[in-house]
Amino acid sequence: MSFLICLPILAVPQPTANRMKGSYHWMNERAVSLITVPLLVTAFTYGAHPINDMLLGIVVPVHAYMGFQQVLLDYFDARRWPVISRVLRYALVGVTGLALFGCWRINTTDVGLTNYFGRIWNANKNKKNKEAAKSE
Repeated sequence: MSFLICLPILAVPQPTANRMKGSYHWMNERAVSLITVPLLVTAFTYGAHPINDMLLGIVVPVHAYMGFQQVLLDYFDARRWPVISRVLRYALVGVTGLALFGCWRINTTDVGLTNYFGRIWNANKNKKNKEAAKSE
């Protein structure tokens, strides 16, 4: 007495095996990570510089894109979740494009990324200093 229902197994197309594709992807991720470290050290050590800010505005969103792309590839496989996978990939490209545009706008029309994040980091301290000056 078996209650199992035999369903036809759907054939899922298997991708062709290519060892080098994963190797190149891994090397690109490591290269972007290694480029990010000296840029951040330069920003913390020497402060704001337009060239460093522009490079940070490119490298940091690309680094985030590669990281989130791996998350999407791991958890939303295109063979299992074809629609959701495609929607999330397009959303990731769109958000990355907006991040690149935002970094470009901050670098060209505002104070630059290094000073921008410095202001955000010290905003609470500056607020307390202004309140202390008002109370005196």
